[in-house]
Amino acid sequence: MSVVTNNREFWERFEDEQSDLQNALKTKNYDLIHEIVQGLNEEVNAISGCSFFVEDVSEDFEMTFDPGPNKTSQYLAQRLKKMAPDNVKALWRINASLQPLSQKAIEASVQIKDQVYSLVDFYVFYTVDSSSQTIQTKVYCPGYSLIENDEYTKEMSMYLLELAIGQTYYEAYISLVEPLTQPEADNPNFCSLVDFYTKIQDIVEKDHWKEYASPLDIYSIYEPNQDFAHDALRKDMKIIFTTHPLLVEETLGEKNDVLLDLKAKDGDYGYIYYVNPFQGKDNALFRQELSKQLDETMSKLNLGKVIGGAMGKSFSYIDWIIFDLEGFEKAFEQIKKKLDPKVELHFQTFQETMN
Repeated sequence: MSVVTNNREFWERFEDEQSDLQNALKTKNYDLIHEIVQGLNEEVNAISGCSFFVEDVSEDFEMTFDPGPNKTSQYLAQRLKKMAPDNVKALWRINASLQPLSQKAIEASVQIKDQVYSLVDFYVFYTVDSSSQTIQTKVYCPGYSLIENDEYTKEMSMYLLELAIGQTYYEAYISLVEPLTQPEADNPNFCSLVDFYTKIQDIVEKDHWKEYASPLDIYSIYEPNQDFAHDALRKDMKIIFTTHPLLVEETLGEKNDVLLDLKAKDGDYGYIYYVNPFQGKDNALFRQELSKQLDETMSKLNLGKVIGGAMGKSFSYIDWIIFDLEGFEKAFEQIKKKLDPKVELHFQTFQETMN
């Protein structure tokens, strides 16, 4: 099995259920909607770690794969969306991450003592940090004063804030989330939680902040504290750029929880590497162009996706999530034959390197 075969099997099942699900949404047959979605959700969760839900609040059919903050699940959700059959794409709006103010958010409620609070009962007080292009937030609810556990109110605030503004904005712009038991009287920047997404949009546009279409567009940069005289594989890295910070942190620390998480879903993490052919800036430009070319080929075949890379003293690296290891390795061998023989490419999974 592979991620590719898992995705194909899911979409085959979805196509079998599609007509019944659309009719149920049109007639608002919630019992049937729940029955169909529950089965699809179980399958999606098993193959990707995402939750799955559909919307019935507009004329369009809409489905969401919600991966939460787990980067592995985010990559798999994106691939599920890309592999959707054309007839499904023609009829459905497909989201690969939680969108702002989804039906899930609209229906969200919290019971504190004998009072039920919805999203409109929460307020966010915020401070803008233009230098880092981030926002610090404090979430207020009248019921918070009745809860003694600060960790519980903090987790609730983080969850509801993510529902309100969506996964992409949450990861891109929110640097702090804290709960409030009383409004901040000295902070003029506040609004209802349901209006906060629009407020962030205004800030991003007005101050010309970097914009992101997906959580997977957000890159982190690392400069490992390593002995740069070391020439060994993955030990010579001077700078790392990645959309999966936890993978970098774990592999540098020789841990494999992230690797095992993807392996359980029939995928692999790996990297292509080669001896640096140039000096200085030319190495970086060559790696960037090669990464782009390889990514276009492997992604089109649904075999893999570039998730980052690194520049080292001796080697350059292109890091991948791999959706079909056998297919990836076969395609890699064919690609190597077409490249400049002066640059000899090699491939390893991260698990092989750790072993």
